[in-house]
Amino acid sequence: MSAPALALSFFDSAHDIHGTARSGMTILFEDRRPIALPEGPELEATGGGWRAQLGDKLSLEFEGIAPAAELGGVRVHVARVRGEAAGRPVDCLGTVSETEVPPQWEELDAIRSLSALVDEQHALVALARRPRGAVGHGDEEVVAALVEDDALLEVETARISTVYDSGGRQRSAGLELWLPGEDYPRRGSGLVIAGSSLDLDAFQVHVAIFRWRLDGREGIGAYELMLRMEPPAAA
Repeated sequence: MSAPALALSFFDSAHDIHGTARSGMTILFEDRRPIALPEGPELEATGGGWRAQLGDKLSLEFEGIAPAAELGGVRVHVARVRGEAAGRPVDCLGTVSETEVPPQWEELDAIRSLSALVDEQHALVALARRPRGAVGHGDEEVVAALVEDDALLEVETARISTVYDSGGRQRSAGLELWLPGEDYPRRGSGLVIAGSSLDLDAFQVHVAIFRWRLDGREGIGAYELMLRMEPPAAA
């Protein structure tokens, strides 16, 4: 069995440096300006977490701080991140995603992934898969989990409403999270503060850094949208 594919993200508001990295792709946001690097970092699991190294551009250590969330073939860890990126110190929260079951893109039109990190005791991670031919968000399969204190809480039903700009990029979002045994949903909202778009072979990827508000608490994280692009029709 092959090792899971790793994707790492970090969000350092204090030093105004954020980023996401995986095999074949790295995007840094310096002062909210995107810098897309044509190669991914060396990613490896260490004894207590994970390490990302990309020349003199990136050197980060990720240490899991909460139980991992299982999001349908993707295991997501909320992590403490320390190191350096683009010459700036990094000391913040981030995420590590381990994809054990690759997406079946012949059955999908889009995948959305969200993280809203408030502090080491409060966070949300979510993954939404849109089946091929689906009209809108209502047909998506959405899996989400909340980190609360030292526990991981299952979200029974998650609704993610999004406002897009004319280019299809996510600009703001609303969250409605129903937990088992609770009579009312927990709510959240987010607004983009930085973003970048990439065309990768048969996919278009919109990566955005979001400022979130989750149950009245301020946080930061990511909202990534990956779209399957149809090949042009033969003449």
